[in-house]
Parts: sequence; C-alpha cells; structure tokens
Amino acid sequence: MTSLLEVDSLEMAFSTDAGDIKCLDRVSLHVNQGEILCIVGESGSGKSVTLLSVMGLLGENGKITGGKVVFDGQELLGLPEKEFDRIRGSKMTMIFQDAMASLNPLFTIGNQIMEAMRIHLDLDRKAARERALLLLDKVGLPDPSSIMNKYPHTLSGGMRQRAMIAMALACNPKLLIADEPTTALDVTIQAQIMELLRNLRDELHMSIILITHDMGLVAEMADRVMVMYAGQIVEEAGVLDLFKKPGHPYTQALLKSIPSIRDKEERELLTIDGTVPEHYGEITGCRFANRCPHAIDGCEQEQRLVEIEGNHGTRCWRRSDIRERMTQVSGGN
Repeated sequence: MTSLLEVDSLEMAFSTDAGDIKCLDRVSLHVNQGEILCIVGESGSGKSVTLLSVMGLLGENGKITGGKVVFDGQELLGLPEKEFDRIRGSKMTMIFQDAMASLNPLFTIGNQIMEAMRIHLDLDRKAARERALLLLDKVGLPDPSSIMNKYPHTLSGGMRQRAMIAMALACNPKLLIADEPTTALDVTIQAQIMELLRNLRDELHMSIILITHDMGLVAEMADRVMVMYAGQIVEEAGVLDLFKKPGHPYTQALLKSIPSIRDKEERELLTIDGTVPEHYGEITGCRFANRCPHAIDGCEQEQRLVEIEGNHGTRCWRRSDIRERMTQVSGGN
C-alpha cells in the first residue's frame, strides 16, 4: 500500500544561545490513505514538534537537521515557502491544541473559515460563504448563519473546537493532523469531537494523525499507534497488538496507569517516577532507563527500533530476542 505521508529518519533541533538542542532522533513514520495513526507519550516526548516539523511550522529557531518528509509523492523539506503554502492549509491541515489561542480574536468565525477557501480554492465571497455554512452544519454547530457572524470569545470551548475542525476541512484535505484536540473539554464534548472526526474520516476518506497522551482515546480511535519518548519512537504497533502485548516498559507503564471500570477497589494505579529528560540528545543509551524498573546491563548501549513480530516494533534491549538481533547487527558493523 502506498503511504500518503512518509517521514524517514527525521532529525530537528532548536537553536539557543547555548547552542543547538536536538529534539528529534531519526523519527520515521508513515500514514496510509484513510488511516488513523495515534502518536502517544508524555508532554515533552516530541509528539507535537514532530508534526510541526512535517507542517513546516517550527518558527525561526527550529530547523530540520536530517531526514526526508514525502507527502503525496512530493518531498516537502527544502520546498520554497510559496509552494509549501499551496499544500499547507489545503491538502494537509492541522487542528491545534488550544482553539482559543489559534483563532484570531479580531475576525469572525465565518471570515476565518472563508479565507482558506478563497486562497486555495479561488472561490468568490458568495461561494465561500455557502461552503462555510455547509461545513459548520457538517461539524454539528447549530444555526450556522449565526455562528458565521460570531467572534471566537463568544463561543464555548466545544463550539470553538468544532469551528477549528470546519476550518481545517475547508479545502477537502487528504491529511488532518489533530494535536490534543480535546484539551480542556469535558468528557461528553470530547466524545462528540472524537465521533465527529471518525465520521468525517469515513465520509471524506482522509487520513488522520491524532497526537495525544490519553491511552483511552488511543484505544477508541486508532488503527495504528506510535509511542514516543524523549524524541524517539520507542514502540509501534497495530492498536490491538499494542494493548494486548506491549513490548516496551514505557508503553507497559502507560497502560498500567489507566483506570478501568473493571478495577477492584484495592487496585492502585501505577505512577511513573521522574520526568522526561530535558537534554535527551546527550543520552547515548536507553532514554527511559533512569525511570525503568526493569533496567539491566546493556541499557546504556544505543537502542534500535527492532521488529518483534509482524508490524510490531519496539526499542528495548531488555527483550532477549531483540538483544540477540542487536548483537548480530553490532557484530556485522
């Protein structure tokens, strides 16, 4: 199957007065047409910055230092900004974490949705308005004509998030990236937003990358899952395989921290001691080792993402089958 998005060995860093800080270490991922890929991990793991790199939205102090990004058969890295702009916002769009901060408070919801259509689809104002009304209705907002004339601060959090989704869908994108789209929303609104995204995926046959730290959301939404930690992919698998047979201690810990309605009263949820390291580019071995209860000799060596079965890969020296293959690879070098 041909992938819609192919990211190969992506590396990026932020420039500071003290020098470059490496944030991504040879991150590779792909997304197929119509697939929902979830990227999960704690804050600071590199989830958002990976997709901001793909979108070319790193800012002045962010820079790609290696790798390839191919979208719909076209290499994006090194593309002139005007050409990138024709892709970004039309074929590839992003829903940001905080809708209130992402929407412009000086313009109405209608103006902000219509802008992308007039730029990318070359629609006149009347046609753009008609399409904006259809999109607001599609995302479940009541009285679209009224919503068109409202400013972001007059809407509830759930309504702003739906308006953001309408804006992202304005040009019929092939890929929708959603970065924590349900942050600060109550569970009822969260469920509605997730159901909306799933229905739109089925209706429009688009691909979705969902960035989250919520493993319950992953179980509900994902076809395939990538677990990130400290700028690296530490595990990748189909959603059922990941929940049934997690291979990396970090993934296991994340799953054990989830409450369940089937829990007995005496069950204590697992907590992961410590935090994601800040300068993880300087760590040569396993970046989770200082927090891992299963760390052994060998964890200080470089860890590689190795396939353990089928399309299930993990980056953990502790597993005997991986240890054997990594030793063979090292011996071959």
